[in-house]
Amino acid sequence: MCVKIKNGLALFFSCFLLLCGMSCKKNAPVFTRIDLSDSVEYIEAPPGYMLGDMIRLENDFKPLEKKDMSNLLGLLEDKNNYLWLRIRFDVPKEMQNSDLGLFIGYLHAADRAWFNNSSIRTYGNFPPNAVGAGYQAQYFMFPRNIIKQKETNTFLIQVWTGISVSISDQIFLGQQMDIARTAERRSFFNSKIYLCAAVMMLLIFVLYFFLYIKMRKFEESRTYLYFGLLVFYSIGFLLPFYIAEIPWIKPVFINYLGILKYFMCFGAYTAIYFASSFITNWLRYRETKKVIIIRLILWGISVIGTFVVPTQKQLITYSAIWMLVSLCQLFFCMPKLFRAFKDNTRRSLARQCLIGYSPTIIGIVLDLFIRFVLGNRNLPFFSLYGWQLTLYVFLLYLMSRFAQMYMHSTKLKEQLTEFNAHLEDVVAIRTKELSETNFILSRGLESVAHVQNNFLPKKDTTFRGWELAVSYQPLDNDVSGDLFDYYYTERNLNGFGIFDVSGHGIPAGLMTILAKSIISQNFLNGIAQNQSMSDVLKEINDSYIKEKSNVENYITGLLFHFSRFDKNDSCDIELANAGHPAPLLYTRKTEEIKELKYEDPNEQYGILGVEGLPVSFPPVNFKMGVNDVLVCFTDGLTEAFNSESEEFGKKRLSDVLAENATKSAEEIKEAIILAHKEFTGKQKPFDDLTLIVLKRTLSKDYLEEI
Repeated sequence: MCVKIKNGLALFFSCFLLLCGMSCKKNAPVFTRIDLSDSVEYIEAPPGYMLGDMIRLENDFKPLEKKDMSNLLGLLEDKNNYLWLRIRFDVPKEMQNSDLGLFIGYLHAADRAWFNNSSIRTYGNFPPNAVGAGYQAQYFMFPRNIIKQKETNTFLIQVWTGISVSISDQIFLGQQMDIARTAERRSFFNSKIYLCAAVMMLLIFVLYFFLYIKMRKFEESRTYLYFGLLVFYSIGFLLPFYIAEIPWIKPVFINYLGILKYFMCFGAYTAIYFASSFITNWLRYRETKKVIIIRLILWGISVIGTFVVPTQKQLITYSAIWMLVSLCQLFFCMPKLFRAFKDNTRRSLARQCLIGYSPTIIGIVLDLFIRFVLGNRNLPFFSLYGWQLTLYVFLLYLMSRFAQMYMHSTKLKEQLTEFNAHLEDVVAIRTKELSETNFILSRGLESVAHVQNNFLPKKDTTFRGWELAVSYQPLDNDVSGDLFDYYYTERNLNGFGIFDVSGHGIPAGLMTILAKSIISQNFLNGIAQNQSMSDVLKEINDSYIKEKSNVENYITGLLFHFSRFDKNDSCDIELANAGHPAPLLYTRKTEEIKELKYEDPNEQYGILGVEGLPVSFPPVNFKMGVNDVLVCFTDGLTEAFNSESEEFGKKRLSDVLAENATKSAEEIKEAIILAHKEFTGKQKPFDDLTLIVLKRTLSKDYLEEI
């Protein structure tokens, strides 16, 4: 194996050296260049002026300084005028009697040129069908028969100023072979490479749109769709960079300003929109309707603001503003990226996202440094190269995802084939294992459920001056983490509590058994010592932490203490709340429903069973007269969801209570449970549910049970 690897490496390096040797030519030509960037002159003239007028005004030309080359429009007094550029040069002896050419790094405008009063070449189109020259390099060839070998030669360029105009400071005279090679090389990096990228992106768009169509039933398909659309609109954004290379693709019904609006600007804004959507879906988050609407508004502002601009000069000015507005969409996905780095399940996705966009970020930084710090405008836009790399990186990531999905599917298929081959044996073994496990589990559940049923108070218990109705619905096989209890003497209700132990099933059920004993003991001791319910809850907290040892769970709950009825048959009640949903009180006299909360929410905090957690359970005191109703519940009632992911909530609970407050406690309870079932429909419950309805009755009407 090692020998094969060594032979392969030797063959590779041999071919590499051979190619390098073939690419080296002996006696490579040495070209002479004459820098003419300091020889440029300019004059401003109305659109109707032609070559003859420039000959007449030849003494009015002014020198063009290099600092003004990046903004030729700033030289014009009347923005509707044209600009004429002139370069005059003498041919040095070593270049005489040769075919020469003039190279200009770029001239972002439509222009036509004359050499020694002879028209030689035009870039772009002048009005009425105006089209800029694009981003390709400009060069002009001078046959030796039109070159003045002993006299000064004059090169004139008429420049259309309907767009933002700038000219490169890299201007030189040289042999035609050198000029052609330099222009081809510059045009490749400034425009041709974007044409190649556009073709590749079109293929990528077709590929991922096809994947979306085939996989649209799966959540992953949205990522493919957004990536495909992101690539598609990037093609339109790049169109002005490569349109000069294939002028036949230019729509005949649209001018150059329209191309910039409908392709470059619209493509950029839309690509940014789908980039934000792609990042969000890549990280496997979902956007709310509110966020989508806000992002569409930002996109619409940018698009409308661009389309209403009447001229290209104004478009250049205002497009930066609309681009910033459009970039605001990224503020909705960037927090998700930072949040994903803190999530173990999404950290690798966030890392891939950052790696994917790093070429674009690096390119933007390089462009800003080179153009604004170094002042060099001859180099191409590195941010556009970075964007191409970003697309290819994500292309590789998505291809890798698809390959993993395919491999996983193939593996599952192989496992399924193997499983089917031994199906009967596997089914028999699994059936036996499941039967044994279910038997052990069912015996454990039955034991815990039996204990719970024995220590929980009877639901049909009656008390003097009270109607009581209870709904107790465990989540897992009659074993619940909810707990309720009454404290009474001689059928006089002294207090009751409702508590919710964290978790479900057997673990939570076992902890309720421990908690009930601690709560009952501390309540009775507290009443005997005239303690407030706040102090009783604190004693319960300390005892529970001590007794449960290292078990990781906690309890929320309500604890009530009832006084004797006064001469008006009214009852004073004290409530302490340990992080539990606040109960509802219906007052018959005012027909009002309110939550029983402490007046300052900041002073009520903490739960039971968490060591070192500060707690504060200030008392809430209130009265209940005849026909008043108290409703207590666990969060399995109010936090239940329907198929639309809406919560049942306290508002619906209050509405049901208001409609049925005049009925008996049992009827109120049944009305609430019915409303809850109709709301949740076929949605499975996610938590235990306990509901207790207490309604005041005339205490003198109470009859002892026989």
